Amino acid sequence: MIRLPLFCMTALALLAGCVQSPATRTAAAPAQPPQLPQQDCAPPVYPQEALQARMSGVSMMAFLVGSDGTVRESRLLKSSGHAILDHAAEAALRLCRFKPALKNGHTVAAWQPVQYAWSLP
Repeated sequence: MIRLPLFCMTALALLAGCVQSPATRTAAAPAQPPQLPQQDCAPPVYPQEALQARMSGVSMMAFLVGSDGTVRESRLLKSSGHAILDHAAEAALRLCRFKPALKNGHTVAAWQPVQYAWSLP
């Protein structure tokens, strides 16, 4: 199966900054964002049906990293144009583990942007 690189995360993070849910926004000092994974995150697998149909695009998402480093929630910010690719990106992201954000020396939940670029070989 063909695998895609997981990141364009850094560029998106620099452009968009850290995405926060209104429920987690506070007036206190902002949390240090979660660190992107090194080896604890497999890239998404291009769905066979999408390959055969020659689907491509970019799935832009935000995800909530819990204080334990697991992905608690994800939101699709911009679709690749193909639900099958967006679902594959979300499924891969949910299997990742991150170093959680820190605030005042304690781990906290924080939102982080990510994008998956789906390009045909």
